[in-house]
Amino acid sequence: MFDAQSTISSNEIPQSVNVKDFSIKADKTRADALRLKKQRIARIRERQMKFQIEAQWVFEHFTDHFSAVLAKSPDELKSAYKIRHEVFCEEIKIFEGNETGLERDNYDDYAEQCLIQHNRSKDYAGCVRLIMPEQDDQILPIEKQGIEHIERKDLLPENFPRNEVAEVSRILIPKVFRRRKIDAAACAANTGINIEHYDENDMRCFPFIAVGLYMACTAMFKNRGKNHIYFMADPRLGKSMQVVGLTMTQIGPEFEYVGRRVPYYIESKNFLDNLKPAFKTMLDEFMKKIY
Repeated sequence: MFDAQSTISSNEIPQSVNVKDFSIKADKTRADALRLKKQRIARIRERQMKFQIEAQWVFEHFTDHFSAVLAKSPDELKSAYKIRHEVFCEEIKIFEGNETGLERDNYDDYAEQCLIQHNRSKDYAGCVRLIMPEQDDQILPIEKQGIEHIERKDLLPENFPRNEVAEVSRILIPKVFRRRKIDAAACAANTGINIEHYDENDMRCFPFIAVGLYMACTAMFKNRGKNHIYFMADPRLGKSMQVVGLTMTQIGPEFEYVGRRVPYYIESKNFLDNLKPAFKTMLDEFMKKIY
């Protein structure tokens, strides 16, 4: 005899089991996702804590090991141009090298160079320049290479007095100072740097040399009274500057110019509003050196 009730029940049993299995799997998926999320958060917090501990040491000791030097003498200027040639022409090869071993362009005629120097060895660990036009025919690199990418027309350089605008450029660190563990053979062969001059505390400072360069260029435009600053930065460099609390406004999309670049505008009076307190110690020290 055909039993409708029996047929319905038998059909419902596997359906009920499938729904239960699906529910268990969904719960497990959510639990796994939550566990992975917690692990990611824990790793982020661990990195942040490690950075804070490391940064605190650097804040206290960086200026014991490194100094900002405004390049004035021919030898100091040559050192800045030499670093630029080593990185841009010899290492990443975005510019053509030359027999002098110095990378220089027309913007240097109205720019200042600053170097980060290792106190004990006197080796230079990085350079940065600030281009400061004073005349109408002295343009900024962004006006030549990136003007069409600026979407914030209210922040075009032409909107401000010529003697109040400037551009940060050529932030560079030689390869040897971008490493925590130095390859002695490579250093001796390629840079002439004597690594015996560096101890573990020196090398702990190496990742923060870039921060020193940020503070150096800040000291330059603060001491020179430049109120409107431009910067065509590698996206990673732009983000790292903002991580330390330097306030920049992105004024256009990422574009291609000797690598990927993002155009930024910096208003001098607001640039340091979010600067982490400990970095201010470094800046204050550099402002005494760069005048």
